[in-house]
Amino acid sequence: MINIGITGGENIIAGELVRLLINHPDVSIEWVASSNASGPLTRTHKGLLGECDLHFSEPTASDLDLIMCCDHTLAQWCEQAKSENNHLRVIDLAGALHIKDASIMYGLCEINRKFMVHDCYDVVSIPSPEEMVTLLALIPLAKNAMISSDINVHIKCGDLCHPLPNTQPTLDNAHLPLPSQMALVLNALQPGFNSHINITSEPHAQPPRGITATVSTTCNVNIDTIKQLYIDYYDDHNFTFVSNDTIDPTHVNNTNKCLLHMEKDGNTLTITSVADALLKGAAGNAVHAMNLLFGLHELTGLTLKAQVY
Repeated sequence: MINIGITGGENIIAGELVRLLINHPDVSIEWVASSNASGPLTRTHKGLLGECDLHFSEPTASDLDLIMCCDHTLAQWCEQAKSENNHLRVIDLAGALHIKDASIMYGLCEINRKFMVHDCYDVVSIPSPEEMVTLLALIPLAKNAMISSDINVHIKCGDLCHPLPNTQPTLDNAHLPLPSQMALVLNALQPGFNSHINITSEPHAQPPRGITATVSTTCNVNIDTIKQLYIDYYDDHNFTFVSNDTIDPTHVNNTNKCLLHMEKDGNTLTITSVADALLKGAAGNAVHAMNLLFGLHELTGLTLKAQVY
């Protein structure tokens, strides 16, 4: 069993993590800590009533395998615990940790899955929902060195995504400004990448859990070839899929899936990317990373039912 502690337990993302992990066959939640909540978790996360009897408690590093960090309040404690427990790993959903001399992996599994499985990383930093939906729309292009012009990104977020200004990802994430962070990732995939990334956002324009990125760039390759590049790249990934039909966030609500749809108008390629911001954009992605780090099948605990009808 993987013994887990969760910090920032009152956070909505922590609530999603608990919902996933109480049904995960290889996980034991040892504690859920909070700086401003106490008593039963069901008092804060009411949807857990009848499923969970956990109470908020003080954190402890003894016999712990993994910390899921969902806020900044216990960041210093996490760093201290990591220094005292050599085998302890951290999945950071809030950009809270700055552990010295640690190998930190960017937690987008669709590009770093092999590294998570085969290398021993102490800390995985989960990207924001905005980063995730945008990068999944661009990875196959970058891997094939096909981005040569500026990229325009329009992000629509639901009420539960807590969108922040374009200079900062969600959850008070202490990463680089959003375009700079994505440019670093794309440059690792396409050396020499120097296109400008323009991002606009539209909060409260989606279903509460939904997030959509509409990504446009110039591309002179025909649409059928582009679609095949995407299908081939994501063929052995279990959570990202290409759709021939138009898509919207209701198609992925309450799942760990990202759907992609692409079309062309002249030389302008537009890729639409939709996901559930609380799952694929946060908690689900963290569980996906955990599965990889601990040698489990990546689908474990994440075969969730879509609610569209």
